[in-house]
Amino acid sequence: MNIDPEIAKATAELRLTYPNYNVETYQFISDAVAYSVGKLQTHRHVSARELLEGIREYAFTQYGAVAPQVLCRFGLRAARNVGEVVYLLISVKLLSASPEDSPEDFHINFPWEEELPASAARVKDLPFIDAK
Repeated sequence: MNIDPEIAKATAELRLTYPNYNVETYQFISDAVAYSVGKLQTHRHVSARELLEGIREYAFTQYGAVAPQVLCRFGLRAARNVGEVVYLLISVKLLSASPEDSPEDFHINFPWEEELPASAARVKDLPFIDAK
């Protein structure tokens, strides 16, 4: 994964405060949001569920069958983790949100939630993931 220097710089302090997420997590979410928004026919608001669906699809295009395990290693074990990272990226002005959006929009049951904790052990030694 290529890390954008702007993301690395903008998230350096966040990574100290939120050690569960490394620079790869922020890069992945940034790329996945761009992928999700880029699939839209017109520019419009994207709901949390739509964003989660796009992120899940992007993960599978990047990592195939091990996507749930990779997401887990990125610290994205549930929809609320994705929401937290999205809002951290918003806090450093790398993403934006509408005034009616909130992190609580991501406190929903989303299909990968049940799969991830059980699959984390299977991916712990994958060499291409630098999880901290």
